[in-house]
Amino acid sequence: MSRPISRWRLMAVVVLVGLAADQVTKLLAVDRLTAALERAGARSLPEKVSAFYRLKHLEPLAKEPYTVFRPWWRMNYVENPGAAWGMFRGQSPRFRDLFFGVATLAAAGFILWYTRKVGDRQRLLQVALAFVLAGALGNFIDRTARSYVVDFVEWYWWNRPDLRWPTFNVADSLISVGVVLLLLHPGAKKG
Repeated sequence: MSRPISRWRLMAVVVLVGLAADQVTKLLAVDRLTAALERAGARSLPEKVSAFYRLKHLEPLAKEPYTVFRPWWRMNYVENPGAAWGMFRGQSPRFRDLFFGVATLAAAGFILWYTRKVGDRQRLLQVALAFVLAGALGNFIDRTARSYVVDFVEWYWWNRPDLRWPTFNVADSLISVGVVLLLLHPGAKKG
């Protein structure tokens, strides 16, 4: 009988896949929802990746939002220097960078510490922790590269963009799903 994948290998796979999905979708958002890469002359994938991490403050180059499903879903390039619902948006960039950097490192440290205590059979709990870690690291990469997070998914109420959920990205989704899974988990007993 084959030995099951270790919790650390599982975490590494989930985090790497989550980070890749987050960063690729953010690159696609910059490519499709702004004129930044075109103006930078980035045509090949390596040129686009380089420009994606090099260029900053692209909102003036944003194109019209792309409607996915008219009543409630569109893609729109947004730069979020704060957290969900604009928290900390009014703080200085230096404070925000320090705060979010320390918060991310503390969360990552806690998740890694807690993962050591999780039982080998508690796969759902392991995946939930890995989702939260992947999301936190995805947004950390953005903040480190450009001092804001690239958001692009907008959900709004039935043709009312003024009644909408805060714009988000894949990293935010990973964190949200991970937290919901943690809340639904029956307990963190060793198994």
